[in-house]
Amino acid sequence: MKKGKNNIDTGKLLKDFISKNKINKSALGKEIHRDAVSILKYTQNSSIQTGILIELCHALQHNFFQDIANQLPTTFTVKEPKKDEIEALKETIKVLQIQNDLLMKLKA
Repeated sequence: MKKGKNNIDTGKLLKDFISKNKINKSALGKEIHRDAVSILKYTQNSSIQTGILIELCHALQHNFFQDIANQLPTTFTVKEPKKDEIEALKETIKVLQIQNDLLMKLKA
């Protein structure tokens, strides 16, 4: 595979995580329905398909996509949450604060 000049080595990300956390490759392979050799190959390749990376994220409970995003320039754009969602969350926080205050008064 031809590597771009801006490639982020996802295999190294995975290899470092497995090594740091002492993950058993055979057990990980079973978790995502692949053999240990496949896991070894993922760590040796500089690029991993996103579908496989998502499976690995779920199996390891780790967000490799965030690790990748952290290596991108901060000047890159990101999708902002919708204003409606933010307003709905603010409203939910207000309701929860009122409920919490009421429960604290009842408890006292």
